[in-house]
Amino acid sequence: MIWSRSRRAAIERAAVERADAERALIEQAQAERAAVERAARIRLLNTDLEVLRSTAIERTRQTETKASFIVVAAGVLASAAGIELIKTETWLAGLVPFTLTIATVVVAAVALWPRLLNVPSARKITNRWVDSDKSLDDLDDYLLETKVVEIELRDKQNETRATWTKGGFVLLLISLFTALLVATANALSPLWSDDVQERIQAPATSEAPSAS
Repeated sequence: MIWSRSRRAAIERAAVERADAERALIEQAQAERAAVERAARIRLLNTDLEVLRSTAIERTRQTETKASFIVVAAGVLASAAGIELIKTETWLAGLVPFTLTIATVVVAAVALWPRLLNVPSARKITNRWVDSDKSLDDLDDYLLETKVVEIELRDKQNETRATWTKGGFVLLLISLFTALLVATANALSPLWSDDVQERIQAPATSEAPSAS
């Protein structure tokens, strides 16, 4: 009877140990699968973030190219018809397109102004992690977060640059339109002067015979 009880207890202990071993194997397999899935997610995220980062850099380059074009176009407009449009015959109306051209250059310069990215440099990342006692998972998390922050900052800067660039285009078009108007007014100003001169001289001529 005692032997049966001890045998039963031994069988139960063996069953418990077997169950614990199976549970440990299952947990280990789940942990390994989770690690593999996490590594795969990190690879996908890294690939996607690199694409987004390249896109953000390309948007910055395109915006800077447009802003540079605005500066060049405004400079050409100012040199071609800037000071020459300012005439007393048209009440110094040429100051309007000239001022708008200067404002265009200023707005485009703001769009081109260098902006710093508040993210760790490659040297800082290397110095921080090359001898770190933290795990590779921590390093992966840090690198991913650094890329996300960089992309967010670049997108924000691109939105600001795009706003200033759009304003520069608007000012450039307005300055070009007003320059054409003032140039037309300057071209017609001699005709206005002659017409006014004829109107002034006509009464004087008609009054001359009556005075005699």
